[in-house]
Amino acid sequence: MAPATKKRRTGIEGDCEVRAKETIGGLSSEEAMEDISKEEDDIGGRTLEAESRAGKPPKHPSSEQEKAQAVGESYESKSSIFRMETEEMLSEIRVDYRKRMAPVENMLHKLRNIIEKIPRKTDTTASILSHLYLLIDEVEGEMQKLEIRIPFPEPKPGADIKYKFSYEKPAYMNIAGSYALRTVAKQREGFAIDLILQMPPTIFQEKDYLNYRYFHKRAYYLATIASAIQGSGLDLQLSYSDLHGDPLRPIIVVAPSGSNSETDFTASKCLIHIIPAISKNTFSLSKLRPDKNAVRPVADTVGGSVPPTPQYNSSILADTTYLGHLAQLHEMSSEAKAFKDACLLGRTWLKQRGFSSNISRGGFGHAEWSILMSLLLKGGGSKGNSILAKGYSNYQMFKAMLQFLATHDLIMNPLLFGVELGSVLWPKGPNVFDGKFGLNILFKMTEWGYHLLKHEAEITLKLLGDPLIDHFEEIFLHRLDDPCYKFDTLAYIPIPERLDKDSGLNPLLSFSQRLYDMLSIGLTDRAKLIHLTLPSTSAQPVRVNGINQSIAPAKQIIAGFLLNAAQCNRTVDHGPPAGHKDGASYRAFWGDKAELRRFKDGSILESVVWCTKDSKKSIYNQIIQYLATKNLGGEIGTHVKFIGDEYANAVGGRGGVGLFQPTMAAFENLIKALRNLEGLPLAIRQVSAAAPALRYSSVEVPLFSSGRLMQPADVVVQFESSGRWPDDLIAVQKTKIAFLLKMSELLEKSGTVTRIGLENIDYPAMNSAFLEVVYHEGSAFRIRIYHDREQTLLERQLLNKDLPGKKRDEITAALSEHRRRFIVGPLHTQEVQKLSHRFPALSPSIRLLKKWFQTHLLSREVSDELVELMAIRTFVATSSPPNSVMSGFLRTLRFISLWDWRSEPAIVGAVAKNTSETFGAIRTSDPAMNRYVMVIPTEYDPTGTTFTESGPRKVVAARVTSLARAAVGASFKDMFVSSTRDYDFVMHIEPKYTLSGVRSKGSKFKNLQKTEITSQDIAKLGLNVPETFVNELNDIYGDTIIFFTDGNIIAGLWNPSSASGRRWKVNIPYSTIPQVGRNDEEVLKLNKMSILNEISRLGGEILAKIEIIKK
Repeated sequence: MAPATKKRRTGIEGDCEVRAKETIGGLSSEEAMEDISKEEDDIGGRTLEAESRAGKPPKHPSSEQEKAQAVGESYESKSSIFRMETEEMLSEIRVDYRKRMAPVENMLHKLRNIIEKIPRKTDTTASILSHLYLLIDEVEGEMQKLEIRIPFPEPKPGADIKYKFSYEKPAYMNIAGSYALRTVAKQREGFAIDLILQMPPTIFQEKDYLNYRYFHKRAYYLATIASAIQGSGLDLQLSYSDLHGDPLRPIIVVAPSGSNSETDFTASKCLIHIIPAISKNTFSLSKLRPDKNAVRPVADTVGGSVPPTPQYNSSILADTTYLGHLAQLHEMSSEAKAFKDACLLGRTWLKQRGFSSNISRGGFGHAEWSILMSLLLKGGGSKGNSILAKGYSNYQMFKAMLQFLATHDLIMNPLLFGVELGSVLWPKGPNVFDGKFGLNILFKMTEWGYHLLKHEAEITLKLLGDPLIDHFEEIFLHRLDDPCYKFDTLAYIPIPERLDKDSGLNPLLSFSQRLYDMLSIGLTDRAKLIHLTLPSTSAQPVRVNGINQSIAPAKQIIAGFLLNAAQCNRTVDHGPPAGHKDGASYRAFWGDKAELRRFKDGSILESVVWCTKDSKKSIYNQIIQYLATKNLGGEIGTHVKFIGDEYANAVGGRGGVGLFQPTMAAFENLIKALRNLEGLPLAIRQVSAAAPALRYSSVEVPLFSSGRLMQPADVVVQFESSGRWPDDLIAVQKTKIAFLLKMSELLEKSGTVTRIGLENIDYPAMNSAFLEVVYHEGSAFRIRIYHDREQTLLERQLLNKDLPGKKRDEITAALSEHRRRFIVGPLHTQEVQKLSHRFPALSPSIRLLKKWFQTHLLSREVSDELVELMAIRTFVATSSPPNSVMSGFLRTLRFISLWDWRSEPAIVGAVAKNTSETFGAIRTSDPAMNRYVMVIPTEYDPTGTTFTESGPRKVVAARVTSLARAAVGASFKDMFVSSTRDYDFVMHIEPKYTLSGVRSKGSKFKNLQKTEITSQDIAKLGLNVPETFVNELNDIYGDTIIFFTDGNIIAGLWNPSSASGRRWKVNIPYSTIPQVGRNDEEVLKLNKMSILNEISRLGGEILAKIEIIKK
């Protein structure tokens, strides 16, 4: 299959510029990692061995075999295309080191010279030159005179410490990290070059690894270097920052001044990190194992033991690994040709998902990816075999890394290199232990950060395995790090002003672990994943009185939750049985909420019951706030801010399909009533729903309040086949009317209210009648009859070459309407019904999305079905579908903002293999997109045009995209504020003629609200004055004005082709006024005021006023 070409959106979102790519496609995915090595050069084609096993296909393949063949062809086509896309992206994100790095290379040489010239502190009074070891007060006094801050980590050294400080020239200076490995990628915020300074072992003592002594001496060493650079006269900006968010390891950040001076390296778009290090022989590795303690209490514990300090120990060991890891990575890049490119792919994938080496952003970034991949290329498998093969391509290596991260549980099964499993007591969290350096390379990862990384790897693997849709942009180009789009709900939890300093070496991390454990226990299976985002540490000025130009981090933790849709709204939690040994701990955890309850099966259990009545908070947010208040204090609990509930509350809460139960029950009663009718000439074969209210997707919930009629819901009735149906289209419509009259007569005998209505009076080839059925509790249905031969009769007329053009247009429109209303529409309703039960958040997400379209006056141009398909795609196109209204709504808006509808269809579900060719044919036959603008193929509508033929037109589709892009990142309140300044004029409808005004209004007093449907209500059934008026205006002025409405106002845009001046001619279809144009030529201009006056007269009392926005 040769897929149609498209122009790919340029740019890694938020990062570097990527040249437009001209192809689309995808790739295959193998279920087991070892299968990756069997891939062909085109990545994803079947192996010869598999083909030989398959044998020759049968002469008449079944539909399943045809599907399998289509998938195979898709694999073969998409695999090579994905490789092309990958190579194209890599070529764009690679840095041109010669062209771009010259200024910073010059600065690195200058810094090296400055550091080498820093004098060794010596005692000139001694008989021989020796180190001058300074006491703490001398160190602080020295730097105070130089106005240099010493970045001592907490706890700072006390005045009574006995160890001393010294400085000597670095034993070794070198560039390390991605710059040295040449795996830097272009990105908007630039990158960092790591300048490693290996401190000489002579300035340390054997036991300096204990009680922060190493880190205090390291801080003084760093301050000495900062003072030298500060005093060198170079035009630079210096600051201290915690390396990867580790508060024990500050570094110097050298930034360009931006002054265009000789030493300015702004053009290189990077920073320089000066990082102190030590050799791995400085301290004994055995003393710094994860199960050892290196922070001793002030007084030795008598007869007890001290807890291990794995985080502290790892911070020291990490300073010993820079040059060793650099050598290891260089070695692997020479042995595996694709290693560097696989590192670049990993870097891009991680960054787009918000991961980095910083503790606050997961603790797993490009460095960890590269080191882990180098280890897996050497071993990690059974019997010491390597997990990755050095002969892999960059794609295969990238995919194998994802496969490893997704399938290997590094918490339950640590990955060890050079050490036995039982030799060390491993700390809680993910472990990849490199015995060569004695370091767990994932020591900065938290339990929640690892679970999120594993989750993202699982999602990407499934995207890679999609044989039908190309997910290249989603995998590499789109930013997916916004928590509102990543999680189903969010809670912003304040951090206490004073953290418990005795809770651990890193009080914030200890508090976060306590919070995570509390939420995990409290939410149980309501949440599939809990993730905490900690505030990043801010940079500090080098000078004592320097101005801190960095933004102070927010003092709150962002808790993100991926919900379990089936359990998250459960009202009762069951605990242990009465008298069980765990009962006491259960009651201690839940406090006053815990109570003993007897259940229908006779069991008596500790239980917690949550309230759903009159609560604007979801149950899971009630739990979070209760636990925060009980365990963290009332001050924190009352200030927890939740993001997510406001989205659900905007459409009536979290009821989902349950809100529509009365409507669906009424529909079932209608089906029974129709099937029980006796006296019809033909038996009813099928009754199908074909309305938003019957597929859980109408903005307003029908029958939500008593005494109020619902808008009539479309229903399609099909009778048993019969040869007595006429072969003339007009006669078919008259036969339908006869059937409807008979059905009306029979239904009225049982007391049901019915009305016959006419439609499409001027178009005899279209359906001409319907039957409205109204029940006293408020349900109303509009029945139309489907005759299966009608489509054949319409198609037969189109084959007539002598058919006049106007008549052909009418028949074409009638055929499209017939397919939409009677064939595809009911199938679409069935699909939405099925998916709404499968995805509980789908129904409210669709309804909120429709409300958004309605707010921005777009619902007239964008059909209900099109909006529903946009939302459905969000749920079915990912292996991690949304489980809340917020995530469903926001992810759909994000898709709309990114969808290039000009050059690609939005595929929903499994579609035919020739979708690309079909889309290409549509664009070829209609390059100006006058008929089809947006194309959304589905299994029941392969062309994807049934619900888009009537709109939106190009100008409206462009506005949809523009509004969606503006909504991404906006607050919930701002998303639903519509501006009319972009329109030319706005007509305000009198309130009594709006949809809400036409309906009967109930009393504000509940006991006085009417509960019965009156004849006056039935007379207004289906009456939509604004919509009827707009349709009439469109029939008259549709070539001149584009109309928009939300039911309260009608906005208009003048058609540019009509508004511009034109030469005089007869039969111009709109009011004009003569004016003098260019070259004194008389032209006819659109007489806008005359047209608006005409509209005002047509509207009469319907219109309150007409506001002219643009004159």
